[in-house]
Amino acid sequence: MDISPDLKVTQPTVTLISNTFIKIENYESIITYDTNLIKIKTKVKTVKITGDHLLLKYIEPEEIGIKGLIYSLEYID
Repeated sequence: MDISPDLKVTQPTVTLISNTFIKIENYESIITYDTNLIKIKTKVKTVKITGDHLLLKYIEPEEIGIKGLIYSLEYID
């Protein structure tokens, strides 16, 4: 089943589950990847995640999952 382009969400969507998992939809690229800092570029802003033991749980064409102990989530230019 195809979804009409008018109904498809194209803006970045960030879902934080507790302080241990983040899902980012509609991302463009990974800018920085370290166990304490991850920066993800989206169409609107860059998402900056700081924490401990951060790792990319999965990467799909339109979605990325990040696991670890998350201390902060920021939107930066």
